[in-house]
Parts: sequence; structure tokens; C-alpha cells
Amino acid sequence: MRTLQVVAELGTGGAEAVVLGLAEGMASRGHRTWVASDRGWRVPLVADVPGVDHVRVPLAPRGPVAVAASAARLLAWAPGRPVDLVHAHNIRATLAAHPVARARRVPLVTTVHGLGAQDYRRAVRVLGHCSDLVVAVSGAVAEDLRRAGLPEERIRVVENSVSVPPVRPDDAAHLPDLPTSGPVVLCAARMTAQKRQDLLLRGWAAREHRTGHLLLAGDGPERPRHEALARELGLGADVTFLGDRDDVGTLLRRADLLALPSDWEGLPIGVLEALAAGVPVLASAVGGLPDLDDVLSLVPAEGDDREVGERWGRALDREVAATMSQEQRRRVLRGRELVDTRFSPDRMVEAYLALGEALVTSTYR
Repeated sequence: MRTLQVVAELGTGGAEAVVLGLAEGMASRGHRTWVASDRGWRVPLVADVPGVDHVRVPLAPRGPVAVAASAARLLAWAPGRPVDLVHAHNIRATLAAHPVARARRVPLVTTVHGLGAQDYRRAVRVLGHCSDLVVAVSGAVAEDLRRAGLPEERIRVVENSVSVPPVRPDDAAHLPDLPTSGPVVLCAARMTAQKRQDLLLRGWAAREHRTGHLLLAGDGPERPRHEALARELGLGADVTFLGDRDDVGTLLRRADLLALPSDWEGLPIGVLEALAAGVPVLASAVGGLPDLDDVLSLVPAEGDDREVGERWGRALDREVAATMSQEQRRRVLRGRELVDTRFSPDRMVEAYLALGEALVTSTYR
């Protein structure tokens, strides 16, 4: 099968990790793949996979101009390329991919990696018009799509997969100097409104036991606001902003706890990577995460910022005090087992291949 995957960019993020994993898995099975995206640190990784080529499209900026320019680029690229299936990741990529799928008369599959509650109805209007099949990365995302009006028969669930993040020999040299004692809490996520690092900072300031160090890995439009909040809260040297990183494996090896305070999620790759690496996880009870409540510690997301920040403070106190307690060890062991059985890369790749082949071999169009 010959597939064109379209994603906004190839930097840090769950959709980006899934695109790379699918490209690698499909290429290893003899399938041809093109990946269309804007820039990002994963572009060289995609381009290095035998049987996979990268197509540059200007899709990172939000808005109709970027979508139209990306669609035009794909239409100009497509003639002569024997594409059997177009696979878009999220809504912007779907809008850019739709014209080339229709021009080539091939199916368009969209994977929805998670949306804010207010965005589902608009997304379903786009998906209903553009996509032949919609894949949700968790049961919670599928339910949100159904509630927003997408017919159940057009939805499938394929959960994300993860491998143990690699640790490169020279990565440790690029870590900041940290205190020799006390736990290290890591938040590795893009700094966008969704991820709510501000709640984590407020929780860090609200702790009763002021020990340990907070590492914030990631970049994005919210970073200046978060840095200003850290100064306002007087966190000083207790918090380090690392910027965008491609060494998650090394960061997880240094961490005693992964924290993810998002407002919404589908099935975040960062949480699965922590489970694979044997790191306890404290996360907001959103999206597909409550389905994993036996391997995670969850923080209810309802309430105003002050209330939720204080709740995060209490949860951080509890988890940091219990570092590698019997309960945490149980969650870590169960998490590793879950990654091996439920979230393996082979399972995800085979599920997407089965869906694609069913569409391609049907009497489509």
C-alpha cells in the first residue's frame, strides 16, 4: 500500500510521534510512505527511514492561508505519485489533504488525536465533509465525536503506541545542573494553552514540602507567560525551563515523576513513554487517561485555576513523598506490562494497515 500522511508539523507532540511510528512500521513491512508536514526536529528522522520521503508543506501556521498553500503544494506534488490512501492527522491536516485525496480519487482517513470540548462540533462538520473514515486515539475521543454528531459507523478506535524512548550516549551532557538530592518532576509538553503548565507551576508553589526540582521541557506560545508566572510565584532556581528537547529518554531517566496538567487530551504519547520507561505519572483526569487509572495517579480537572492549582499542590506533595513506594512500584510494573500488551507499535501499525487495506480494496469511488 502507498500512503501519504499529512500532519501540521514534525516537532514535539503525540501526533508527530504517531506519524513517525507509522512511517517506520509500514516501511518495515514493505509499504511506501510519503509524509507531508512543515518543519520540525522529527523531519530528519522521517527522511532517514528507507522507503519514506518527506514533502514540505507550510502547514504549521494556523489559518486558511496556510491550509490553502499546503493544499496547493500537495496538488502540485501529486501527479505521477501512485498514492492509494491519504491519512491526515487532526483537522488542519484534513483540510489540506482533502483536495489531493479527491483529485486522486483515493480514500481520506483522519486520525483525531484529541480536541478541546468547544472544538468538536466544528471538527465534525469538517470530518463529515472531508473524511471517509475517522480514527479516534481513545474511547473518550470516539465518544466526543459521536456526541458532536459524527455517525458511529464512520468512527474506529486505534490507540496510540509507544516504544521505550532511546537514551543517546551524549544526551546526559546537555542536562542542566540539578540538586544532588530531592525528587525531580518532569513535564514534557509543548507550551500551548491546552497543556496548562501554569497549573503545574501554581501547584509547585502551593506544596507544603518545598523540596525537589521541576523541569519543564517544551516550547511554544505560552512559554513567556509561564516564565513570568514562575517569577511571580517566587519559584526561582526550583524550576528550569529547558526549551524544546529531542532527548525525552534521558529526561525520563533523570525524573522521579512525570506530570501532565492538560485541560484535554486524547491519549498522550508522553504518558505512554513514561510508563514504558518505568516512571510514575501524575496527570489530569481527561480524555483517555481515566481508562488507565490503575497505572496513573490522576488529578480532577474541574474547578477554577486557584482550586485546581491547589489540588495539584496536594497531589505533588503526595506523589513526591511516596517516591517509589510500594504503591508507586505497583503502578510502574503494571504500566510497563500495559505498554507491552496494549500499546505496542506492532499492534498500532497492524490496526492502521487493516483499516487502510479495507478501504483501498473496497469499491471506493
